[in-house]
Amino acid sequence: MNFIQCLDNPTFPFLIIDNFYNSQEQTLIWEEIEFYYNQGMFVNDNKTGVYGTALQNGKPLAALNRIYLEDIYSQENRYKSNILNVYQKITSKEVIEFYKKTTPAGKQFEITNRDCTAISYYDNKDQYLTHSDSFMHTVILWFYKKPKKFKGGDFILTEPNIRVNCEHNRLIMFPSFYSHKVEEIQIDHKYRNKGLGRFSISHFYNSVK
Repeated sequence: MNFIQCLDNPTFPFLIIDNFYNSQEQTLIWEEIEFYYNQGMFVNDNKTGVYGTALQNGKPLAALNRIYLEDIYSQENRYKSNILNVYQKITSKEVIEFYKKTTPAGKQFEITNRDCTAISYYDNKDQYLTHSDSFMHTVILWFYKKPKKFKGGDFILTEPNIRVNCEHNRLIMFPSFYSHKVEEIQIDHKYRNKGLGRFSISHFYNSVK
């Protein structure tokens, strides 16, 4: 893991961790993602509320396909998900300590006790316009097949206007109130609708009594 504390804008500090998952963990994650994709389980996200994509004037700000792991696994069955096994690395002591050094909000992350997970797939012309998340902390990881078959898809923190390049196995961690967006994906016609676009795994953390 390569920790990068992003402190250029002191109002919006955030943490990047490159090469977050090792090769064995990545294999487990790809197994699960590819199963969902091949089974046609990624669908256009038309949910509303805290577990759906953000809305503006009643219309979704996202053009993407998504799956919610909470729709598949009950609290008792979460252990059956590869992703929900390996993601515990995010709340390891090492990660929490770096996050606390990056932003005072890291102390709040340490006491979160509830989370949910969405896996999103972006194909040609998909994007997510500016929004913020209805949670305390957001952690996003990006996955794609190498060599990269698409252009765009970079992540933008919109208030400080900071661009974070979309890199495979890169994690970004920030307080959920930060406004952000995903730039439009562009994929050559021969690579479209084949799972060769941009996957993101979003974990949202809250504290619930």
